[in-house]
Formats: sequence, structure tokens, C-alpha cells
Amino acid sequence: MKRVFLLVPKSKLGDHLERAFQSTGFEVSRTNDGKEMMNLIVEKHPDAVVVDWDYVGDDLNHVNNAITDNSKKTALVLMSNSMDTHARINALEDGADECYNHSEDVLELVAKVKALIRRVEMIDHEPKTLTVGDILINLDTHEVKKNNQVIELTYTQFKILYLLASKKDYVFSRNEILAKVWGQNAYVTDRTVDVHVKRLREKLGGDNKSSKYIQTIHGLGYRFA
Repeated sequence: MKRVFLLVPKSKLGDHLERAFQSTGFEVSRTNDGKEMMNLIVEKHPDAVVVDWDYVGDDLNHVNNAITDNSKKTALVLMSNSMDTHARINALEDGADECYNHSEDVLELVAKVKALIRRVEMIDHEPKTLTVGDILINLDTHEVKKNNQVIELTYTQFKILYLLASKKDYVFSRNEILAKVWGQNAYVTDRTVDVHVKRLREKLGGDNKSSKYIQTIHGLGYRFA
């Protein structure tokens, strides 16, 4: 049984979310206390965490760090009814894997979470390590090392890196990356890909315009060199 944690308010929407996940076979833990959520993440290692923006705001990094430190295979989904495009981009940069609007169908959110979890499980059936140059990618632990130094990546950054590195020198279009990392029906854009690639380049070393690892092929997409 898959486990999802909900950090959401005591409201009809929160009740609806809880019932929707339970009805599709999830084990659900729900709270409106951020500290309790951190403890649950540490103790139980969920498959996914869904948090309301009003409960985290500028503390999204702390939630993501708790997830990364304890379970690299946990997806982080942020829900809000007031985030504009700029705020959504910042949230994705800070570690969220998906953003969900309150006005969207709750069952769509459940489907998105299932898709995120499936993609993690698909990665688990691939070869357990991948080495490209001085980069080592461990699929068992979702750990990435450069010259034996650990590089902390978010769940989505890890997926993009693995995708690009698994077919070295192949040029992935932004649409291919969107489809393989987020899924065909995800509510994300080309700009989302660029944001994550920018942050991934920074973590691997180098700025957004010059990277020895991830190259921009103008008019086409990205490749791992």
C-alpha cells in the first residue's frame, strides 16, 4: 500500500483530499501541524507528501530538506489557490515536483501523485548505478556524486539528470523531458524544464549559460555531453 502524507487545513477540501486518496488505496496520514509532518516524514518515509502553500510558504525548503534527508524517493506536491506563475516557478525551484490548484479536480491530484510514484518505481527497475565522466548516479539511494562528493538534488532534478545521462549525447527536446519526467498530462510548461535544468547545472557546477555536463542545443533541447 502506498503512503501519502497530507499537510492541509481542517476544511472540506482537506476532507475531500483524504477520502480521495483513501478510496484509491492509499494509506493516508493527515495533519495541519508542520512539526508533526516533519516527524512523520522522518519516521515513516512516505511515497508522497502533499502540502498546502499556506502552511509552508517560505519554509518549503525545510520540508524538502526533510524529505531529501530521509527518503530520496518521496514526491513533494504543493497545493494552493493563490500562487501566480512566478510563485509556482519559485516553488518548483525550491524542490516541489508538482503544483496543484484548489480549483482542479481532486481526483486529478490523486492521478498526478500516482504518476509521480510510478516513475520512481520505473527508475528502480533500471541498472542500479550509472557513471558518466566524474558523475556517479546511484538508483538504489537516489544519490549523486561528483568526484566522490555528494550532490544534493531534488526528486525532479534527479529524474532529469538520470534521463539525460542515460542517453549521453542524445538531444532531448523540452517536450520529451516534460513527457518522461512529469508525464503527458502534467500541468507544466517548457519554462518549467528550463528552471529545473538551470538549478541542476548550478548544483553540478557551472552557470546557466555554460556547463560541461548539460548543453543547450538551440532550437532543439538539451543533452548530457
